[in-house]
Amino acid sequence: MPELPEVETIRRSLAHVVDVKIKTLRLSRLAPVETTTPTRVRRELSGAKLMAWQRWGKYLLMETDRGVQLVLHLGMSGQLRFFAKEAPPAPKHTHLELHLSDGALLRFVDARRFGTLSLSWGEERRDNPFLARLGPDYFDPKVTPKVFVGRCRRHPKLSLKAMALNQGVAAGLGNIYACEALYRAELDPRRLVGATKDQELAAFLKQSRATLAEGIQRGGVSMRDYFDGLGHRGVMKEFLRVYDREGTPALDGRGLVHRIVQNARSTFFVPEVQQ
Repeated sequence: MPELPEVETIRRSLAHVVDVKIKTLRLSRLAPVETTTPTRVRRELSGAKLMAWQRWGKYLLMETDRGVQLVLHLGMSGQLRFFAKEAPPAPKHTHLELHLSDGALLRFVDARRFGTLSLSWGEERRDNPFLARLGPDYFDPKVTPKVFVGRCRRHPKLSLKAMALNQGVAAGLGNIYACEALYRAELDPRRLVGATKDQELAAFLKQSRATLAEGIQRGGVSMRDYFDGLGHRGVMKEFLRVYDREGTPALDGRGLVHRIVQNARSTFFVPEVQQ
């Protein structure tokens, strides 16, 4: 958390923050800078102009006119907030502030420090180790059902839940939306990829995209720390069919939700529906 819908919602909320320069850049002593150094982050981004906001899976990319991109992963509790003017005092766990030429401010806050800040150059972005290990985004039009099934087939011994969370197969699903997509596709999360038919894997891709699209439409799942770039909360939590509903009926009433643990993560599913 945040997963693809939350990061996409943040991206869209910041889409208007372009064509402005980074006047000053401040990093905290504990800023989670990875694969590079704080000194280089300051050198590369100070004075650069923000050109666009992109997303790949759960990663948010801030593009500049210098060909360098700031790559942000929000981790468990990270927040990226935009203030057009008169920003409130910086919270204790503020790790990055971008003061812009028009007087606005972008602020990255992460109390648990599971997020990361890194850099990338070029269109392919494979120079960044975090991005290099990602599979294609779930909404990449090149990911046809045939392509997706082929990527899944490389991992026959993974459970379907583990496959769904494997960012090398396709990028964007996390625990919440994986549970929801498996339920919608009526697939048992414990079943192995190798024991799953091609058409069932294709159905999972279809339902994953539908689940993620609904998450974006509803502004994402706001449980504790998630807000979009303007401070708004999403309402997708109210529409989750199985996640965090152990011992109660699925939201659509098709059965009782059970909870199991897979690879140290909670999985919520309905055995009567998911075979």
